[in-house]
Amino acid sequence: MLGVPLQSVVSCLLWWWTQHLLLVGRVGWLPLLPGALLTGFGVVLLSAVSGLWLPHSLRLSVERYGPLGSVFTLLSWLILFFSTVVVGIAVGYVIAHYGPIGRRLGLAPPG
Repeated sequence: MLGVPLQSVVSCLLWWWTQHLLLVGRVGWLPLLPGALLTGFGVVLLSAVSGLWLPHSLRLSVERYGPLGSVFTLLSWLILFFSTVVVGIAVGYVIAHYGPIGRRLGLAPPG
C-alpha cells in the first residue's frame, strides 16, 4: 500500500540528485525539478509494467532463440528504460524553461 508512493518519492529524489550531480551543480535545483518528477514517475510506471510484461517476453524469447533470447529481451528493456529517462529529462527541461511553469520558476521569457 505504501510501496508505490514511497518508490515514486525516492525515484524523483534520486533523479533530481542525479541531474544535479551530472551537471556538476552548474544548474540550480529548481529548474531540474520538472525533469526529476517526470523521470521518476516514468521509471516507476515502467517498472510496474515491466513486472507484467518482462517475464512473459523473456520466456518467449528464450523458447525462440535460446539463451541469446534473454539478451535480446534485456537489451530491449534497457532501451525502454533509458528512453524513459531521456524523454523525462528533455520534456522536463522544456517545461521548466517555457510556458507557465517556466515563468513561475523565473526561467521563461515573459509574455
